[in-house]
Amino acid sequence: MKNIKLSVWALLSSFFILSTTSCEPSDEPDPDEGEEGWSGYVVGLRATEGDASADYIVSVDDLMSGVITSEGQGIEQSGWSYYTAVGDNYLSIGYTLNECIGYKVDAGELYLNSKFVFERIDCVGSLEGDSFLAIGAPWGGGSYDCQLQVVDAGDVAITKTVKHPIYESYFYVDSLDEEVRLNAWPTSTYLAGDKLYVSFYPLHGTSWETPLVDKAYVTVYSYPGLEYLKTFEDDRTSPIGYYGGQPSLVTTESGDIYTISSSSYFAGFTHVSQPSGVLRIKAGATEFDQDYFFNVEEDYGYKIQNAVYAGGGKAVARISDPENDTGREVQWAGFGNFDVMEVAVIDLEARTLTRVSDIPVHAGQYQTPYLVEDGKVYMSIRQNETGKAYVYRIDPETATAERGAEIEGIELQGIFKHN
Repeated sequence: MKNIKLSVWALLSSFFILSTTSCEPSDEPDPDEGEEGWSGYVVGLRATEGDASADYIVSVDDLMSGVITSEGQGIEQSGWSYYTAVGDNYLSIGYTLNECIGYKVDAGELYLNSKFVFERIDCVGSLEGDSFLAIGAPWGGGSYDCQLQVVDAGDVAITKTVKHPIYESYFYVDSLDEEVRLNAWPTSTYLAGDKLYVSFYPLHGTSWETPLVDKAYVTVYSYPGLEYLKTFEDDRTSPIGYYGGQPSLVTTESGDIYTISSSSYFAGFTHVSQPSGVLRIKAGATEFDQDYFFNVEEDYGYKIQNAVYAGGGKAVARISDPENDTGREVQWAGFGNFDVMEVAVIDLEARTLTRVSDIPVHAGQYQTPYLVEDGKVYMSIRQNETGKAYVYRIDPETATAERGAEIEGIELQGIFKHN
């Protein structure tokens, strides 16, 4: 067993690295020419780390051969970024430079569409049409309101903002001899008809303490009104999702929602009290299904960190070994500094887990992008031990994987199909 020690503040400070250079395409293509006929991929590439950190958005023809590189191509971003896509709109969201930049593709070349400045964006999710939801979480403890922002991806503009707390909770602090109000940090969203589901975890805004980890929480809003409807919870596992917009609400063809609870110090929690597992919300319901709980940690000896639905009742997930996930000395280890992650196929209905042995133990990452295409799942896999990163394609039917293109850099922060 490796001895892993990590300072929460050292890792959090690494999230705030900001490069001082950026470039935009000098020649904007004509969007009316050449759009049809190119089918490929758009990726967010983190090319370097440290003080010279550089992120690029790059178009590539293939994920399974060659090298994915920013050399001579792509558009450099102004600092560390994360990514989302709606249709043929690709958006780069700055982590410290509060700017959302929209891109389109013409004949395989990316070009700037438009951009806007925002106050906070910490979690994104799909809505209807060309819109997506961008939630700004409260930082620093001064405010408890979340910003629920509807963004038009085509126009690259915020069209609606509603502010209010996701959930109200308090925790008694011995040293202060008083109850302290906690923030609610959003982790994942899902829109089902006229209901918007938002998972979250209680968080102390100034210390990043997570003292309430004995329940899973989901808040429901009306849509499109974004009015608060209710919050429901379950004490069989821990909060759903974790910091960084990790995919943690998995929705099947029937409309059932499966929720992912890591119960993990690796994920940034300061306390762990419940087993890692999966709950279910039946289609249209606003309560957890009391007849369903997949106790992943007890049944298979793993913690499930995040997952994506692949179809046919199966999900592809990042998992970790609880043997190393033992206390606050390994807090945040799942964000890239250590090789602690594995990949598994989860059969949600049968409640089984099959590890994908073709993928080595590797580093986790912020946001954890997955691409599902033709029943296969594509992931960015990096090993600190070797310093190498590759795309892997996972077949959920056989729980096997094939190594694809080499990533010239640290990792892919976004992977999207363009048709």
